[in-house]
Amino acid sequence: MATNATRESVAKNALVIAREAAGRFAQHKELCKKFIQGFEAARHTQPDFKFGRRKYKALLQRAANHHLETVHVDLNDLEAFLQQEIQDPDPLMLESLQVPKVQLQQSIEFMLADIEENALRYMKYFYEACDAALPDRDANFNPQSSALARDAVHQWRERQLAQQSGGQPAAAASIPVRLKNNFDVRFKPRDAAKVLKMRELSASKVGALVKLDCVVARASQVKPKVEVVTYHCEICGAEIFQSVESERYTPPKECPSQRCRDNKQAGKLRHNIRTCKFVKYQEIRVQEMSSHVPVGGVPRSINVVLSGDLTRTVLPGDAVTVTGVYTPYQLPWFLARANGTMQEMFIDAHNITKHKNGYNEQDQDAQTTLRKVGEAWEKGNLYENCAKSIAPEIFGHLDVKKALLLVLIGAFKKTMQDGMKIRGDIHCLMMGDPGVAKSQLLKQVVNIAPRSV
Repeated sequence: MATNATRESVAKNALVIAREAAGRFAQHKELCKKFIQGFEAARHTQPDFKFGRRKYKALLQRAANHHLETVHVDLNDLEAFLQQEIQDPDPLMLESLQVPKVQLQQSIEFMLADIEENALRYMKYFYEACDAALPDRDANFNPQSSALARDAVHQWRERQLAQQSGGQPAAAASIPVRLKNNFDVRFKPRDAAKVLKMRELSASKVGALVKLDCVVARASQVKPKVEVVTYHCEICGAEIFQSVESERYTPPKECPSQRCRDNKQAGKLRHNIRTCKFVKYQEIRVQEMSSHVPVGGVPRSINVVLSGDLTRTVLPGDAVTVTGVYTPYQLPWFLARANGTMQEMFIDAHNITKHKNGYNEQDQDAQTTLRKVGEAWEKGNLYENCAKSIAPEIFGHLDVKKALLLVLIGAFKKTMQDGMKIRGDIHCLMMGDPGVAKSQLLKQVVNIAPRSV
């Protein structure tokens, strides 16, 4: 009886917390709009020539000009914005929402935690706020993008809707927002957010924004994934939109337009691939860091879904910090019935940070690195000094360290006159008695190399 009473009390507390969170949605939606419209970056940042220090208006201008695919909402910026709002709430917002000042301040205090616990809902809020604040294109529009063809399709669609509705302006509202815009909205985590281990992911994290360290084990090919499906009715000529928010969808069988319903006809729908919206999609398999695996344990792994400009950013062997939403797959009914209440989980990635930069990637401190290399070259004996800097706590083994240095550096790929190619990377086989520091030397090389296992 005591166990049942405890479960009932926990369920009631969870229900009360959920109702309180739902009661804050309207206030948080207005705060999202105000944040996108008016947040100003720090004074040490370079101001935009058009919007000044209004950071997100400048990002939306780049998105409108097709120079940016993803608008990253930095939760550090949002935290600073909310701290200012707590001290001085907006009187216009108090008047429009008709809530007491204390209640609005309490709602602002909970907003950041609500975003991290219910990220999918707040992604929609920020997307709607970005769509409302999206400026028109200016002279910096990118003509190399596919926007011109998309504009032609959009103009044709507006003409069709105007003809079907008799010229009413409300017809454009039926077009999905993601079909009109060419950008996505993602969250960038706070610097103070806790980095989790893969073994710390639990049921309480479902739907929340999680941040964990891992190693990329496998990466799939980049494929197009449909986001909005369009159909054309062969009887009434209406264009039907279907937004796809899960892994699978069921196409409609009959035309749901008002004209077909009035005529009591079952219009046949034809799939129009040309006017659908597709996004880049990639799945990677990540596993926990070797330092997080207990003695005698097996490394755990999970799928991570990348979309948009996050695709092709990592390769197998990269050590990364992934931030995303921990969410279950939407399985078809027959698989869901077979699995019962068990869910197959994955992470919808929002942000990826590499622990080490690759050889061909841009380094922020490139000038400092070049200066240090020049100083080392002027001192002389660069080859000897670089070899000695590998595991300096291990005495001797200079020839082995030189070989490992050559493995790290490699050489240029050569193409002979007859077309034969000689690759610059070399293999190194280390053999020796136990206890002569073979593993320690290799661990030092792993820590130096950008991609290593």
